[in-house]
Amino acid sequence: MALKRSLRTLGAVTAVGVLLLTTALTAHADAARNKQWALQAFKAQQRIWPLSTGKGVVVAVIDSPIRVTHLDLTGQLLVGKDFASSSAPAVASDGHGTMVASLIAGRGHGPNQADGIMGLAPSAKILPLTVNVKAAGIYQQISDAIRFAVDHGAGVINISLGGVGKDIAEQSAVAYAESNNVVVVAGSGNDGADAICYPAAFPGVVAVGGAAEDGSIWAESNRGPGLVLVAPSTGILGDDSGTDSQYSLGNGTSYATAYVSAAAALVRAKFPGLTAGQVINRLVKTARDPNAVAGQTTPDPHYGYGILRPDAALNTTMAAGPAAGPLPQVSDPLAGGVKGNSAAVKQGGSSGIGAGAAAVGGVVLLALVAAMAVGVSRRRRRSRA
Repeated sequence: MALKRSLRTLGAVTAVGVLLLTTALTAHADAARNKQWALQAFKAQQRIWPLSTGKGVVVAVIDSPIRVTHLDLTGQLLVGKDFASSSAPAVASDGHGTMVASLIAGRGHGPNQADGIMGLAPSAKILPLTVNVKAAGIYQQISDAIRFAVDHGAGVINISLGGVGKDIAEQSAVAYAESNNVVVVAGSGNDGADAICYPAAFPGVVAVGGAAEDGSIWAESNRGPGLVLVAPSTGILGDDSGTDSQYSLGNGTSYATAYVSAAAALVRAKFPGLTAGQVINRLVKTARDPNAVAGQTTPDPHYGYGILRPDAALNTTMAAGPAAGPLPQVSDPLAGGVKGNSAAVKQGGSSGIGAGAAAVGGVVLLALVAAMAVGVSRRRRRSRA
């Protein structure tokens, strides 16, 4: 399925725009369910959902606005908070957050929920935390959203955002989440570069890269030291925000991140006594690295600890391990009373990053959404671009 060329927007800040699609509203949504190859690869129906559906776990999604009324998300969203300022509100028509939420906890619709998009953890609840990636204060928005998520019961925080700059307020918030037993998952980036974006690059964060359907690494997925897991990221179909029955098809580590967050929710639901670090330990120890060689003790730069295997994470017998888990923990740079954000953040984005928009300081939504060959709404695509 060929990818359309992405659009560059936002003037001085180099960014990739978004090409979106809508299926014909009269089409039966089973076609959408059948295109969810990741669920088929995970054998979710046979191997995962009989063990856990994520019930009782709250996953905070820090992203663009989520369409609460989408058929597949009805009843799945808790009361969240909008951290974007009134002077620079988030764009409601940006479907990125809606798509991410659907991949985590979509419930489908219709008889026996057989139609539409089903998330990997369909009984988890989504705590929607809205940020505006175009705003100059994006780092503070993300930081505030992380702290809000921790204080309002999130067991997992999904951050399908990334930037090239390290911000100390954001680092402090990540440290707060880690010290309060919350799993933080973030995308590695879509540059195809040998560097992991922040906040994924912070110690203790589950940095997620992207894989294609055949298990190979997606060419645009960022790699290198700090990568933890890899999950499906290409040809991903999910809910969009244009209407209550609209879908989008795309590529991006945003979507890989959503699947790992959902897997963390599955594990937290089945093993409620595990710490966040021990949940990560299960995901890491059961992942499979196709590049692994005998005696290897360090993560592979392309696969990290390997490709996500949610079923194995749920049914493998293993010791819980240390409470802190296998990953180093980030330090809190504000614990000693230091105030303010980091001085310099690299400007500019990547031709490989972005769904919806990019932000000042290099923070972007980690998705490249492509148009499908069938059912493209050209009028809508032009208006959203």
